Amino acid sequence: MTQTISASEALDKLSDSSSDLLDVRSEGEFAAASIPGFHNAPILRNSERQEVGLCYKHRGQQAAIALGEQLVGPVREARVLEWLDKTRPGVPVVVACWRGGLRSGIASEWIEEAGRNVFRVEGGYKALRHELLEVLTRPHEFFVISGLTGAGKTRLLEALSIRNKLNIEGLAAHRGSSFGRFMNRPQPTQATFENRLALTLRSCTGPILVEDESKVIGSLHLPETIYTAMTQSPLIILESSLEERSRNIFQEYVADVLEVGTDPDLLKDTAMASTYKLQRRLGGLLTSKVIQGIQNAFASHDPEAHRHWIELLLTEYYDVRYRYSQVHSSRPLAFRGTYEECQQWILNQYA
Repeated sequence: MTQTISASEALDKLSDSSSDLLDVRSEGEFAAASIPGFHNAPILRNSERQEVGLCYKHRGQQAAIALGEQLVGPVREARVLEWLDKTRPGVPVVVACWRGGLRSGIASEWIEEAGRNVFRVEGGYKALRHELLEVLTRPHEFFVISGLTGAGKTRLLEALSIRNKLNIEGLAAHRGSSFGRFMNRPQPTQATFENRLALTLRSCTGPILVEDESKVIGSLHLPETIYTAMTQSPLIILESSLEERSRNIFQEYVADVLEVGTDPDLLKDTAMASTYKLQRRLGGLLTSKVIQGIQNAFASHDPEAHRHWIELLLTEYYDVRYRYSQVHSSRPLAFRGTYEECQQWILNQYA
């Protein structure tokens, strides 16, 4: 008989990589909300699940179960082989469905009959989600890396080899600003984003290093408890010159994007669209200047030409907003310095 484990135990196995984890919900359910580290291995595909759901609605549970068995019976062997291809040989398999019921029960039996050691998650994804949401409500301590736009906050965070850090922009697949959308990387759903946050926080002990963020990140928002804790945490202010910040912005938002094969016209149109989103705050004159600068820079094919519109946005908009927020902030200052000075100070704190 298949062994069962709690949601907490399943997340422990995920964190220590001692098992491979399969989510046997349909592709649609998985796309709507998933947990990092779980592989999607549907026992019922989207269309099959829809058929079973309609049968349940009109004919009841037993008829729906019978239909489900009828649909997957002929493809049972292929499904099991597909699932095992997602796992490492000889490693225990953890299986979850929506509530830890029939789908994960059947899938666990099939995998066990194929000779693998299997654990079924009690309560399924719903229990896992509840466990992760509880993590988000706990009190957390942060050190918040702040600084003017383009100072290199994300680069500093990524460069530090410490366990207790949280890359919110990476988890959200968005850089946070109006220009922050990744060209070829869609944002996750809100539920998946929260699961990613909680899973990272769950492995942290002590103060967590994080980049300063607004509450809204693209189409997502930070959970209230996390955002509130960040707004009350000590700041590490990363200082950088306008020239360096302009260079960082160009490299990250233009050069690196073009380097991976993005169509320059598409990138230009995206930059212009992002500028127009800010028009109400920028005002008509500044918007026109930035748009003209973007068009001129892409037409010239000269990297230096991009500095004009980038520095215009930095000095006339982003720097003004940042300094206003600093004046009205009551957060304590832990440290202020250059990239190298901040890096060394942080390493000393986490040594």
